[in-house]
Amino acid sequence: MKIRLLNSNELQQAADLSDLVFGKPGQPSMGKSFPALFHPGVSHSYGAFTDEGELVAFMGLAPDVVRIGEARLNVFSIGSVCTHPDFRGQNLASTLLAECMDHARRSGASLVFVSGGRSLYRRAGCYDFGRVHYAMLDRSSAAALLQPDTDEWSISPMRPEDTFGISAILSGASPAYEQGPAQLLTLLGSSAIADITMMRQETLTARKDGAIAAFLAAAVPTAPESSTSGEPAKAVEWGGHPQAVARLLAEMLQRHRIQRLEVPVPWQEQALLKLLQQAGAAVQSGPNSGTVWIADAHSLLTQCSPLLKWQSFIRIDEAGGRSYTVTNKGQELVLDDSGLLSLLFDPESPHLAEAPEDFCTIPLPYLSGLHYI
Repeated sequence: MKIRLLNSNELQQAADLSDLVFGKPGQPSMGKSFPALFHPGVSHSYGAFTDEGELVAFMGLAPDVVRIGEARLNVFSIGSVCTHPDFRGQNLASTLLAECMDHARRSGASLVFVSGGRSLYRRAGCYDFGRVHYAMLDRSSAAALLQPDTDEWSISPMRPEDTFGISAILSGASPAYEQGPAQLLTLLGSSAIADITMMRQETLTARKDGAIAAFLAAAVPTAPESSTSGEPAKAVEWGGHPQAVARLLAEMLQRHRIQRLEVPVPWQEQALLKLLQQAGAAVQSGPNSGTVWIADAHSLLTQCSPLLKWQSFIRIDEAGGRSYTVTNKGQELVLDDSGLLSLLFDPESPHLAEAPEDFCTIPLPYLSGLHYI
């Protein structure tokens, strides 16, 4: 068995294997849903090949840059991990994961996001991270968001002419993935979340004084008041003025006769969360989507340095392996990878008491949005 990077002309094999393993009747091909992994180009993904050249296991790996204020984090995402049924039980996924992690380190990445949390990843040092509030909007809370009924926002389906306006909203957001208008259109067109949940993607915009103030992309059931997968409709990506976003969420539910709309609100979006709570939406909190692995601690702290005024309060203990000493006011606390991720990215971390008083938790985008793989 040969483990290596995929060539561009082998990506269709990878899409076919993913369809074989994950595909459901009527579901679009994974090749359409995940262009970052399967469209022709320079591939970062790894595969296991037989001596005859047949791809029998695949691990998708895609690079991105996450912008957080003045900081730029070089990250990878892992997804579409699959093995042909005839070749399971040979530890191919573990071998591919080790190759992907080495690739991430060599590339200068600080973090690797994984679209899963099974034991394969946790044994390799992947952990839960961050904090997201999952709000469930129903017809009652949507009606509350629409009151008082004013004409402040003009709501309409997205048109191609809206591309630059939506791109400008995303470019001004923080945290956010760096992307241009062309990538935005590719991701909107691929509709990954809608495809894997057997729904359809709809995008609405809100205008004020003729300018786009907000947008919302959501996965909605293909038939009114039902979902083939049994899941609620899902808000996939949004941006702009919080009140306009709240109006778009309510409009999306009512226009498509949806019973429930799940809205994953990252902890830093407090204004939107407050509007949803005031409207009566049920809210549960949990970690961000998937898990994360620290590719290189030095790179992570360096890339986060614009956000860490007192970067020196975290010391990497070279001799001790993946351990870190937090020093504040003469007190020391030793953390492992899980603890460091908690301190940096979770506003409810128990370790915040050991950080300087002016340390601010670093926000991250929700990982199961348009950039999900």
